[in-house]
Amino acid sequence: MEYLPDVHLGPVNPSLLHLQHTHTSLDIWRLGGGDMLKCRRKNPNNEDDLPPLDLRMVPLLQSTGFYSVTLVASLQLDWSLISALVERWRPETHTFHLPMGEVTITLQDVGVLLGLPIDGDAVISDITPGPNMSWHSYVAELFGRDPDPKRDMNGSRVRLSFITSCAPARLPQDASADDIRFQVLCYLVHLFGGVLFTDHSGGLFRPMFLHFIRDLDRCGDYAWGAAVLAYLYRELCKTSKKDVDEVAGCLLLLQLWAWERLPTLAPIRTSSILFDARFWEGQVAAPRGLRWLHGHSYTSTGGRTLSAIRTLLDGLGPSQFIWQPYSVDVIFELPAYCFTGECIWRYYGPLICIFIVELHCPNRVARQFGLVRTIPVDVVYSEAEHSTNLRGNDKIRWIQKHAASTSIWAYRLDHLFVGDAIVTESSMPEYHPWYLERTVRFISRVGAFNHRIDLIFRQIYERTQDVLPDVSRYAD
Repeated sequence: MEYLPDVHLGPVNPSLLHLQHTHTSLDIWRLGGGDMLKCRRKNPNNEDDLPPLDLRMVPLLQSTGFYSVTLVASLQLDWSLISALVERWRPETHTFHLPMGEVTITLQDVGVLLGLPIDGDAVISDITPGPNMSWHSYVAELFGRDPDPKRDMNGSRVRLSFITSCAPARLPQDASADDIRFQVLCYLVHLFGGVLFTDHSGGLFRPMFLHFIRDLDRCGDYAWGAAVLAYLYRELCKTSKKDVDEVAGCLLLLQLWAWERLPTLAPIRTSSILFDARFWEGQVAAPRGLRWLHGHSYTSTGGRTLSAIRTLLDGLGPSQFIWQPYSVDVIFELPAYCFTGECIWRYYGPLICIFIVELHCPNRVARQFGLVRTIPVDVVYSEAEHSTNLRGNDKIRWIQKHAASTSIWAYRLDHLFVGDAIVTESSMPEYHPWYLERTVRFISRVGAFNHRIDLIFRQIYERTQDVLPDVSRYAD
């Protein structure tokens, strides 16, 4: 680009971002544009064909660990914001590369924003319906109806519309304990398939999760927050590649994280409440994410188009990212379930979601925990691990395959990242030069151009401030 000889996509040193040749940012820089991603989500609280929540379901939702996310599940997604963030996700490091350094979604964010349990048994199981059973017979036994193989299923996956048809439109006044448990089970299926573990099928649910939620008394023992984060990491890794047009996973978490930490991209909250306050009155307090279920105004922000958000991220200043939004006062006001897993917020090791294993790297975002940033150890990236999916792998024994990762998770308190608390400087002097050599600084040429123009004006100002006359005396 002739008019920007000093600005290029990067990285200068490819030792860290060695997958740049397959990354979506390369095409955006070369070709311009880049279409908005389709965001896969089906809101279980907002669909006319779904059974409504009933207060009698709340105790079971609390014991299973999903009460809190039920409160915030109806938040509308901002596809432009999510698309712009995906463009800055790096599968090599499991972090977003922003101008001021690496940042990411951590177990702390999952606990505080969604209230999901992050400390518990690993969510892992062999993906088989059981001896002498098919997924068809397994689903039929659990939901009391025989699904039509063509209309209600797609391979082993079950259509959410079938689950809806199994549940009563409304719990009767004289509903038994078993009736309520069944209604909660159907609701959780929708929550899993529509919000927490969405895939690219549209309205389908993977029955492998039924192993964990069919026993509601045992369901709350699992580290669901860690599983949700592992699943989201995998989706971000897949979607950050070229020629991908949709993204799945818990996008609700991604958006809430962005709004908490990027105030220039977050909407202004109005006084209009977007949830049924009377329904939830008197219930256990909500996670921090609920504060965003208000009417939104973008009149004082940078807009909502993908190109506008992309340019804003290209020019993001050091003070425009909130490294620690969860102050002591914020934590104090949250219900206890939001920080019961606080002891593993800085866990450094694998996160597990059945067939998915993804690395949680708090060492790369030390400043998010009030610790000094140092040059991090490079992540050992595994293309084979990232390519693992369920297609043709239904016979794999995942418990055995991921035994090493589950062993680390079992001793997670022995795998905590430890660093020096920030006193004066938030980063060691060598960090920024190291990072700028290894990152993709700009996604768009517009952002690069704006940065170049800003540098030119800064240079003009620095060279002329001692020459130009002082005109401040003429001010009123």
